[in-house]
Amino acid sequence: MGMEQGAPQEVHIPGAYITDEVMRIVLERQCHRCAGCNAPLTAGSTHFDLRQPVIRGGAHTIGNFQALCPFCHRNLMRRFRDRFARMNRP
Repeated sequence: MGMEQGAPQEVHIPGAYITDEVMRIVLERQCHRCAGCNAPLTAGSTHFDLRQPVIRGGAHTIGNFQALCPFCHRNLMRRFRDRFARMNRP
């Protein structure tokens, strides 16, 4: 049973990977634009990630997913690594 286009944003996405249908919903919600810089997204270079990581209390739901261009995804990952490194310093 698939999700409908107007599916609630709180629907839990099981597992570590999102489906093609969830990717489609996220891309349509963002008008196929990067959540970070608003650049147009292409099929081969779009990264999907959680806005709020699970480790920081974020939910694994459609509403918490975002689509990013490679540049914004790389910067987001760098910021998360820096933040976690600061948290783990003695």
